[in-house]
Amino acid sequence: MQSNWKKRMAAVALGIATATLVAANATANRHGGGPGHGSMLGRVEHGVEKLELAPETRKSIDAILDQARTERRPLRDQLRAAHAQMRTALDTESPSTDAVLAQADAIGALETHARKLELEAIVKVRQLLTTGQWQQLQLQREAGRHGHHCNDEQKPS
Repeated sequence: MQSNWKKRMAAVALGIATATLVAANATANRHGGGPGHGSMLGRVEHGVEKLELAPETRKSIDAILDQARTERRPLRDQLRAAHAQMRTALDTESPSTDAVLAQADAIGALETHARKLELEAIVKVRQLLTTGQWQQLQLQREAGRHGHHCNDEQKPS
């Protein structure tokens, strides 16, 4: 009976770890910190490009986004290393549930820290925008979620 319980716990831990790896890999690819539109900062940057902003506001926003990317870069490397450690832990003959779950916690902490850096940057950008500009940015984000691009030619009359 005790042996079945341990096997079930190991299977659950393995399932959680696998789900964590899949989600973390998707997050790492999606939020790589680069200027691509897939990352949170990239989407903000892309949206800001479409706004009519004063040059000094645009320069301030660019500095905020660049700083956030600079701060995220080492975290990205740490996440890659943490994922490699997880794969190593899972590839052993008899993975330790405690070790796998501890590594999942480490990965989660790094991802949370990276997300907080992005959100801090977005709050700073928000503070530089007017309410109307922020609303335009949100409309662009919503349009992007639905596969539409928000530009003057596609706005309803």
